[in-house]
Amino acid sequence: MTPWFAPLGVPMSEHHPPPDRHPGPTGPAGPMGPVGPYGPDVPPGAEEPRSGGVSAFAVASLIFSILWLCGVGSVLAIAFGLLALPRIRRKAQSGRGLALAGLVLGVLGLLAAVGITLVAGVADQTRRTENADIVLDAQGADGLAKADVTYSFGDVTAYSTHARLPWRKRERRDVSGLDLIRVDVRNDTASGTAACRITVNGRVVKTATAPGGHTTASCIYNPILAH
Repeated sequence: MTPWFAPLGVPMSEHHPPPDRHPGPTGPAGPMGPVGPYGPDVPPGAEEPRSGGVSAFAVASLIFSILWLCGVGSVLAIAFGLLALPRIRRKAQSGRGLALAGLVLGVLGLLAAVGITLVAGVADQTRRTENADIVLDAQGADGLAKADVTYSFGDVTAYSTHARLPWRKRERRDVSGLDLIRVDVRNDTASGTAACRITVNGRVVKTATAPGGHTTASCIYNPILAH
């Protein structure tokens, strides 16, 4: 065994002491930086490791937001995400990013489900037809006896020039959500009052009055817009 002391005849300046076998509190560098006496030190700005594991609610929130399930998955994703955030803080768990992603995707999926439902409802109303008894009326007051009447039962537009007032047109026909029923009463004189009215199945659905000369009273009815 080599003695730690310098042999006789060797100057002390040439003697090299043995390496310290007990490193100080900082120790050698590890993959996360200098190793302290109680384990690796956490670099500045880095998140300390969580001891509670990954939140199962956060994972469930993200999974349900991706599945969507016609909006049901989005509702579950929002619920699990809201449950996950306080649990993550309370139990020192990881998965906050998963919970936030599940919440965002869940809200977007829920909005998409509502939009699709509305569009489908409008499309169904558009395709649906109703057999209706439709009455178009044109009237005059304050001396107005004649007027130009433009009318439509939903498809073809027709005209009645210098029609004698009161004027009426009646038809029974199938009306869909794309049909526009209208009647316009134009007063070309210098005075008087023009008026119009639309009646569907015995119920007055639209009226309009235009006082004074050179005015037009317009009545427009659509089955979808009326609801």
